[in-house]
Amino acid sequence: MVTQAVVTPRPWISEGRFQDIDAQAAQYEGYGQQYQQISRGPFEGLFNTFHFGPDLVINFERANRDLAATAATPAGRYGACFLTESSPPCALNATGFAQEHVVLTPEHKCVEGKTAAGVSMYCMDVSSSLFPEDGYNMGAVGVLSDPVRMRELREVVRSGLVAFTTLESPADYPAAAYAFKASVADILWQIATRTKEGYMFGAGRCSTSRAVQVFRRARDYIHHHLPDGISVVTLCRHLGVSRRSLECVFRSVIDMGPGSYVRMLQLNRIRRDLMSDADATLSIGVIAARHGIWHWSRFSRYYRQLFGELPSETRLRLR
Repeated sequence: MVTQAVVTPRPWISEGRFQDIDAQAAQYEGYGQQYQQISRGPFEGLFNTFHFGPDLVINFERANRDLAATAATPAGRYGACFLTESSPPCALNATGFAQEHVVLTPEHKCVEGKTAAGVSMYCMDVSSSLFPEDGYNMGAVGVLSDPVRMRELREVVRSGLVAFTTLESPADYPAAAYAFKASVADILWQIATRTKEGYMFGAGRCSTSRAVQVFRRARDYIHHHLPDGISVVTLCRHLGVSRRSLECVFRSVIDMGPGSYVRMLQLNRIRRDLMSDADATLSIGVIAARHGIWHWSRFSRYYRQLFGELPSETRLRLR
């Protein structure tokens, strides 16, 4: 066996090149990953790991040979795998696995199949604590097709890895890291529960007194905890309401979802910092990450939609 570890200046990222299938399979901690080489020739593999804390680990894997693979998700975790845009298709759990698919494996569930030579995929190890209580035991197991949300998931993961690699470490920007993890978990939850937008956030309204009461509690919690990062899941747990109920409350009171409300607060706080002399030496990216924004292109678009100008134009105009 020959294994070459690539040393990186970022302790939250590990990289390795492998010429042994068992050494590469062992990189999936706790999953009991096993490989059997099927196609002929020397094995060469690449494995990168991005640690966003104990609740989210994103692995990127590439292999040059056909492999028979098996794995089981440990307790309290949720596995999710998807192919890169350039990867050849595979077969997992007796189902075709292509770019529009995601493989979901809740705790104690297994996945079996064959990965093709040249396969490149992301496999995420997600803590079940990132999901809503009413969707914790998401029953979907195996290969699911959702082209629209898979494009969104692939773009979110790619953009998040680029953003935090640029920022050096997720730990330095806890609000942004928290928002990224919440975004990933929310897309997986939508795919697993097969919830449609019209069904999930329908036109039904909540009773006035109840809606206002819950909204005020939610608003106070959001304003107090925004510097640390906010997710809809933690908000639901704090309030003791379901995800669906919280959406109904916010849309009844202010005609927007809780996620949009959080983003609006973040943008306003970023604008105040851009207009402050105290933060004049900080880059716009650092200021945005400090307030929980990690997706640069979306940030610029949302900022311009809300304020009628780009963040750079705000800073330039004041100077």
